[in-house]
Amino acid sequence: MTLGDRPFWGPDAARAGGISKALVDREFRRMHRGVRISPAKKMGPLDGIQGAVLRAGPGAVVFGLSAAFLHGVTWYDDESPIEICRNSTGQGRHRGGVRVHRSDLAPTDVTTIDGLRVTNPIRTAYDLGRRPPRWRALGHLDDMVQSTGLDVKALWRYVVDHPDTRGIRQIRALIPHIDPASESPPESWMRLLIVEGGLPRPESQIVVHDSDGVEFARLDLGYRRFKLGIEFDGAEFHSSAEQKHHDEQRDRRLARLGWTIIRVTAERLREYPQDLVGEIETALRACGAYR
Repeated sequence: MTLGDRPFWGPDAARAGGISKALVDREFRRMHRGVRISPAKKMGPLDGIQGAVLRAGPGAVVFGLSAAFLHGVTWYDDESPIEICRNSTGQGRHRGGVRVHRSDLAPTDVTTIDGLRVTNPIRTAYDLGRRPPRWRALGHLDDMVQSTGLDVKALWRYVVDHPDTRGIRQIRALIPHIDPASESPPESWMRLLIVEGGLPRPESQIVVHDSDGVEFARLDLGYRRFKLGIEFDGAEFHSSAEQKHHDEQRDRRLARLGWTIIRVTAERLREYPQDLVGEIETALRACGAYR
């Protein structure tokens, strides 16, 4: 590996490589005080995490969303601050896009990925599931279970064994709602909203076949028995004219098979959640759910 392909501690590189500190400082990009990387390197989240750990020094543990990224979750925002954990007496403070947490982690809470000390899947889910807002916390829990194969029963036991922490009531209430089939945080949000609105729990990722038995649609949420589907129209996947045309064509095919589709935008989910619950309840009644 060429020097600078990944973050490195400048003073160590200068001593080991027989080059001056001034040359290291001049030829390599500064990430943090003492941490350098090649100026040609296009940095990603992993580089940022590696650099933050180098700056934090011995004892640092990758934490929170950064830990989730290392565990391979699907939904990670590259703009998220890098999260590092130090023990309650450790040094370090928030700076340069790095957030430092204080917690005396047990040795069993920590594993190693790519040479980095990181909270294990259970501890990572425990931390993310206690953070507000509730809908986003459930999205993190769904993603962690789907991406890592985390045992929900083991997570529950961990929560029971660690009761006196901020957000513990939230994660206790959310664990029964975890669904690893959920494919995005808004889907998790919709499912939570529906259930807390007093409606039956919907099924996630419903596959629909045509009259020849060929799959042609997969619905975010819905009620297969009553042929009611609920779709989240995210801007990333449903805003182009081509995608809207595809959605319309698919909805017509679903309608011919007796399906009713409710489409939900981010604005509606955020601004008019109770109206959405009311529409779903009305549709369920129309489909015969309460007969």
